[in-house]
Amino acid sequence: MGNMWHVKNWFRVGHNISWPLNFHTLFGFLGLSLPCRFFFREAERKHAFILSYLRRELPDVIEKYRHIEELPEDTEIPEKRYIWLLWWQGEETAPPLVRSCISSTRENANGAEVVIITKDNFSSYIDIPSYILEKKEKGYISFAQLSDIIRYMLLSRYGGLWLDATVYTASPVPPEYFAYNFFSQHTKPAEHTCWVQNNAYHGFIVASRKGAKLASFMNEMFLEYWKRHDTLVDYLMIDYMITLAMQEFPEIREEIQNLPFSSERLYDLVYMLDEPFNEREFCRLKEECIFSKLDWHRKYRTESRGRPTYFAYITKNM
Repeated sequence: MGNMWHVKNWFRVGHNISWPLNFHTLFGFLGLSLPCRFFFREAERKHAFILSYLRRELPDVIEKYRHIEELPEDTEIPEKRYIWLLWWQGEETAPPLVRSCISSTRENANGAEVVIITKDNFSSYIDIPSYILEKKEKGYISFAQLSDIIRYMLLSRYGGLWLDATVYTASPVPPEYFAYNFFSQHTKPAEHTCWVQNNAYHGFIVASRKGAKLASFMNEMFLEYWKRHDTLVDYLMIDYMITLAMQEFPEIREEIQNLPFSSERLYDLVYMLDEPFNEREFCRLKEECIFSKLDWHRKYRTESRGRPTYFAYITKNM
């Protein structure tokens, strides 16, 4: 689908939901690379509109979960631990950088079972409603959105840790991550930002206990939203749903706000991939940061200034 899907959905949002929202979205997007007060204000208007829209469209789901209690706190680490990844066409078709990320997670699973979800095996784990798959085929649901749906279906049903397939795992995954009702990389908030979640969590690394409130809420919100709608209100609707849960359910807000702070270097490695490999710096990064979010869409050099790059080092066995 790529960029054409985004263009089509932009027009669907304008036609079916709101043209003013589209312009708030456009200006908020510009604010990511051209920060200024006007773009920040537009992003805030966008956030307020989408959160209000979700409250208006799915009040029954919100009210239902207002009366559902969170699981009691339990520091006991589950005996069966899952790490979930997804590569729809199958791991063997993945580009070298993605296969390196998957390999790094297997090497550092620390006793957890690593499961790669594909188009051929998803039905062995979850029952995706037919209307979801039909809307995916019609182009209403993007692959990224399908990934969001799948991750919360898995987490609510089994618990475990979800990692995007482009997350490089540098050291053993701490078992205590699996004991949280909700866990993610929680970094310091920015003074000004166009992102609604503002570093409270990072959706490409999320963990949950089986049946925990937020994962169950997210699962039901996604399924009910797509049962009633054919238009994705925002590409990052997952962030708006979690933000909505933080606003509506004090226990969810407390869980996320009380997460331990993670390394601020989550995105450092992706900007180093074209640079000459430095073992000392790489070891320092691995000590500071268990996970690094990478990007497989870009083309990277294998050599720089006569030396192998970080990309070459990471993918050397692929």
